[in-house]
Amino acid sequence: MPRRLAAFGMAMAFSLPAGAAPLYFSGEIAGVGDPNPFFENGIYSVFYLQNKGRHPWRMSQTGDLSAWTSPVEAVPVGEPGTSDYWTGSGSVIADPDGGYRLYYTGHDPEGRPKEVTMEARASELAGPWTKVSETTFAGPPAYDEWDFRDPFVFWNDEAGTWWMLLTTRHEGRAAIGLYTSPDLGAWTAAEPIYAENSPLNLEVPDLFREGGDWFLLYSDQRGESRQVRYLTATTSAGPYAYGPYDALDGRGFYAGKSAGTGDQRLLFGWVAHKHLRKDAMDFVWGGDLVTHALRRNGDGALAVSLPDGLAAQFDVEATALSEDILEIGAPTTPTRIRAEVAVQPGTRFGFALTAANSGRVSTLEIDTAGGEAAFLYNGDPSGAPRVAFPPNPEGRYTLDLVVDPELGLGVLYIDDFRALSFRYYRIGAAELSLFADDGFARLSGAVTTRSTDRTQKDSNG
Repeated sequence: MPRRLAAFGMAMAFSLPAGAAPLYFSGEIAGVGDPNPFFENGIYSVFYLQNKGRHPWRMSQTGDLSAWTSPVEAVPVGEPGTSDYWTGSGSVIADPDGGYRLYYTGHDPEGRPKEVTMEARASELAGPWTKVSETTFAGPPAYDEWDFRDPFVFWNDEAGTWWMLLTTRHEGRAAIGLYTSPDLGAWTAAEPIYAENSPLNLEVPDLFREGGDWFLLYSDQRGESRQVRYLTATTSAGPYAYGPYDALDGRGFYAGKSAGTGDQRLLFGWVAHKHLRKDAMDFVWGGDLVTHALRRNGDGALAVSLPDGLAAQFDVEATALSEDILEIGAPTTPTRIRAEVAVQPGTRFGFALTAANSGRVSTLEIDTAGGEAAFLYNGDPSGAPRVAFPPNPEGRYTLDLVVDPELGLGVLYIDDFRALSFRYYRIGAAELSLFADDGFARLSGAVTTRSTDRTQKDSNG
């Protein structure tokens, strides 16, 4: 720890049954890759890349985030030498002629072009899906033959045509490319809707309109800013520009794609696993599916918070929190800690997580002087997930921490505006406490868990 922690106060630790069902989707033991959600009639059908083999597409459905259907295969990978020897991210739409269309990336490491856009069709979301090889196309001459992936297709009412956004490169720059089609037949290349100088790419784009403005989401492939970010424009054609606090979460959360409308819009992404599943190692590709509620704030900015479907599951109050009761205990079951706090502006506060086996302290630190939150495993700032937030001039904050010990991860929401997702495999054996370097001027809140009837003998697949 770079600085001392304040006294934790009166102990009020709790203990509830171990072996609880995970809070988040647990249908894949190895985890998931890029999710591609589709919303229809109150149901979220989440298509994703299976985090094994050459990433075939799979799908699971949920209505309220508390129960998921058994995953089914949607699009298998191709045979050696085919354009989709590996499959990559994309999107699903309702076909205006009936049924559904799935657009995906075909990736052949030995091919030229290396990446192409491909299509499959089905009469039902659960399949079976049939590949339509005659609609395959590549990027040249308008776009790149190597980076040409993540097709996001939607009907653009404003433009009166179908749009397809892609992760690609244009004249040497990282770009979100654009193709248009009046009828989902032939696709015509247009100028990119956004491009910037970058050695890496703007992945898994997502575009939607809310409250009269357009929001363009992408996942930044660059290591120093590997976050889900967004830009805004008043028309779908742009120009798009970053606003303040353009990152929705830290580098632990990636490949975020949204589905739904208005208050029902959810953002699905994965919280990355770590190499060898060891907390001290760095993040790798793929992880566990985590969901944020995504909405437009009154000031026009996008905000993320705990979805109602997850919040409703925490129906058992374990203990209350106050200035004198700061210890929470070990979260042996999925746990939510929501607190309203007041601190001296410019101070540092947050949660301490003390490992039971070693006594080492990791922290969820909220630096109100710098306007940044970070998760520091064993106090190490290198490679730490971080997210910026607007400091409150009066030092008042709402914290909403959700912990899933079965999956070994957590998410901290700050003022129901920004999220900080983090990986901590042994979090269920860590003692949680609140701290503030200068103490809390005010603190109220509660620790809640789920009913014991949600426990299960075997979890995660």
